[in-house]
Amino acid sequence: MKRRVARLLEQGIAPALILPVTFTRVAAEDLHRELVSMDVAGSDGLAGVTLHSLAMRMLTRNHVLGATGRVPRPLNDFELEPIICDLMGAHGGKKTVKKFKQAYEAAWARLQHEQPGYVLDPADAAFQQDLLNWLRFHRAMLIGEVIPQLYQYLRNNPAAQERGEFQHILVDEYQDLNRAEQSVIELLSNHAHVCIVGDDDQSIYSFKHAHPDGIREWLVANAGANDLGLDDCRRCPTRVVQMANSLIGHNQIRPVPRALVPVPANGPGDVRIIQYQSLANEVNGVANIIAAMVANGTPPGDILVLAQRGVIGTPIYEALVARQIPVRSYYAEAELDSLEARRAFAKLKLLIDRDDRVALRWLVGIDGNNWHAAGYRRVRDHCEASGLTPWQALEQIAAGNLSLPHTGGIVVAFNDLVAELNALEARPDLASIVDELFPDGQLTTRDIRQLSLDILAEMDMEEGIEGEDINGEFLSRLQEAINQPDIPSEIQDVRIMSLHKSKGLSAPVTIIAGCIQGLLPKQPDNTLPAAQQALEMEEQRRLFYVGITRVKAAQYAGKPGTLILTYSQTMPVASALGAGIVPAQTQYGIAFLHASQFIAELGPAAPQPIAG
Repeated sequence: MKRRVARLLEQGIAPALILPVTFTRVAAEDLHRELVSMDVAGSDGLAGVTLHSLAMRMLTRNHVLGATGRVPRPLNDFELEPIICDLMGAHGGKKTVKKFKQAYEAAWARLQHEQPGYVLDPADAAFQQDLLNWLRFHRAMLIGEVIPQLYQYLRNNPAAQERGEFQHILVDEYQDLNRAEQSVIELLSNHAHVCIVGDDDQSIYSFKHAHPDGIREWLVANAGANDLGLDDCRRCPTRVVQMANSLIGHNQIRPVPRALVPVPANGPGDVRIIQYQSLANEVNGVANIIAAMVANGTPPGDILVLAQRGVIGTPIYEALVARQIPVRSYYAEAELDSLEARRAFAKLKLLIDRDDRVALRWLVGIDGNNWHAAGYRRVRDHCEASGLTPWQALEQIAAGNLSLPHTGGIVVAFNDLVAELNALEARPDLASIVDELFPDGQLTTRDIRQLSLDILAEMDMEEGIEGEDINGEFLSRLQEAINQPDIPSEIQDVRIMSLHKSKGLSAPVTIIAGCIQGLLPKQPDNTLPAAQQALEMEEQRRLFYVGITRVKAAQYAGKPGTLILTYSQTMPVASALGAGIVPAQTQYGIAFLHASQFIAELGPAAPQPIAG
């Protein structure tokens, strides 16, 4: 896609008329970085965007959210927990609520043939009403809502200038767009030339209702479009290509099976498969391999570590920090990984805005059974009937001026919270508040503390931010830095992320940790019909296929392309269960694990596993 964008710029097409859509922000930054490195005129004025960031930009520009009474206060991932508990009683439990939420964010188009935007099932309609009522009362939005909102805006406004804003639209990883996202692209393409890039063998997002049929059917829906095959694998070493072909060949539901063609000039590469005795050994082993590579001259930015769960990726991150290796975690909201960080961040939100209803809901519920859902329901009902805010209602209950059943635990938490906020308010400045919330030397809040200090230093260098605006500006920047972390133009750190997050990326050294059964592939859902289980297994195989094909050979630069797959025999039972892994057996708190079945499916080109 980058070469096509470069050609458009070289032809004199204005950057503002070109829309490159990437699947992740990391891929968007990679596109911009590579265009700049190619020294293409106009590349400085062109940035790839994700559909979510494009949607928020268009909705904000047209004041769509304000007109519909919605407040663009996004929920952090950790703030979803109380909303799930508040809705689960009426909607079938936590798992069902999560599935409803994902379908709502896909505009209820769960399947490729369904039209987005229409709620046809009564259960869906009831959930949507309750969800929207919760979000409106708490003055918040789900981050995933912006796609359905933009779709409705574009569909209902055929004269909107956005529908003819671009001359060229290029979409990467099209196979991972759900029907609502595909429809947004269609509505933006009234007068545009469209280029989609994708591979149904890399479709890995069925949990958000994206299906490989989306790209398979695109040529049918767009008769006359050119179909250009990209079968030569110019990225990977030849040995990795052979392994990838063997792996994906085990998938049976492929209308047009295709094999990647290895490029001999890439060379065979360096491929290793290593089994460790324990997870702790695996973490140390991976960290030691990386440290040795860096010591021998490999730039940290050339190394990509993929681990499907933070229970594996986060210890590797910490081990690299301890070894003073530049490293960056790309797990969602990595700075809020610990309960201490989440609690402190929620207090900061409420300190700056007492009417942050989501933060208040989280803080008064965190220590309760199911987040004190039963008692909080009574608080909310009273607020909706009386016009009081939740903070005001809880003040009245705490003062004895209002009595609501089942709110004892909430009031205890509220009183403790008020005392903590009063102590924070007595602090002389933001820096001292940061010191109190994110103490120096506390490991669990180390990253959010550093992020906060960086923002404070940045604000100190600026002029025009005074008075009460300072607090709000600080929180806004901190929230944005957590939700949308800056990605430097030059990669200087080892990158750690999930396999899903790696879409669109490549690296001379790619390490996939945690290649164990129950994680890669994930634990099967035995309640599903056999046909559905087969579909899920094929998607898991596609996910591993995506992971191993991230490795990039660059023989001309002395980079053969290194792929390292690691797994362990044992890990603590708590870690296994926390990652959703059902162990083969357990003994004295230790879970015994099996190697991923995908290791055996890599074929004869794969090296023999060795003990680490």
